[in-house]
Amino acid sequence: MKREKILALCVAAALLLPVAGCGGAGGDRPAASGNAAMQESGTQADSAMPSAPEAMGGGSEVYRNTDAKLIRRAELAIQTETFDQAAQALSQLTEECGGYFEQASVYGGSLRNTQASRSGEYIVRIPAEQYERFLTQAGSLGYVTRSTESTEDVGEQYYDTEARLRTQKTKQERLLALLEQADTMEAIVALESALSDTEYQIEQLTSTLNRYDALIGYATFRISLEEVARITEQVGQSAALGQRIWAGLKASLSGLLQGGQDLLVWVSYHFFALILAAAAITGVGLLAARKVKRRGRPSAERSDRESSGK
Repeated sequence: MKREKILALCVAAALLLPVAGCGGAGGDRPAASGNAAMQESGTQADSAMPSAPEAMGGGSEVYRNTDAKLIRRAELAIQTETFDQAAQALSQLTEECGGYFEQASVYGGSLRNTQASRSGEYIVRIPAEQYERFLTQAGSLGYVTRSTESTEDVGEQYYDTEARLRTQKTKQERLLALLEQADTMEAIVALESALSDTEYQIEQLTSTLNRYDALIGYATFRISLEEVARITEQVGQSAALGQRIWAGLKASLSGLLQGGQDLLVWVSYHFFALILAAAAITGVGLLAARKVKRRGRPSAERSDRESSGK
């Protein structure tokens, strides 16, 4: 309101300048006309500015009488033994639910690191009415190791922004009406400056509402898809002792088998290097053995001479 009052005074002063000039040349009657013009222009400028209750928008009061505005988010960490099939199923499920991928990244399994397991990071936007369906079916892509959900109610912020936008649009209409009636350059400049500020506020508030609408209309899923050689389901601490021991033995056996497979793969990638290393080690061993034999011969000959001399 303070800014709007200052603007009203600026418009009134601008309109008063030509009248005040006439008053200086002709006496008291033009001065009286100048005061009337100032009061009239001040009244018009004040009418262009919304009142205090209107500027506040009554956002909280409006919010209590309307539905909540919910932003829903979920995060899933999933393990799978068939990465390609899981990724394809995720794409198909997203399409069936009417959603889209906001971001998709796949790591590992490149030519430089063929032994690395692949992993995918996805941000999926799903219509809010399909939230439960997508969440349930996404769990069937593999073994879910982590699942988190969150809901944020932005109703108060949303309706407050909506009320402010209505206020700024009303202000814009009144400023345009005053601009059509302005007959001095100073008044036109002041009104156009106020109109520019109002249009900027309208753009900002509209952008905020559009962002809220996008977040409310489409839920956000962050999905982490990890490729593993074998899925090992964890047994809870409340399980029986036998179940926990058996789960530990299976995990140990699985780790041993996986380690053996990894070793064989590593050997296949370094087969010729290992042959060269074995040949080098064998050659060094033979040379060392020959040196030992050569050192042992003089000692044997010396002992033979001593024995024969006796």
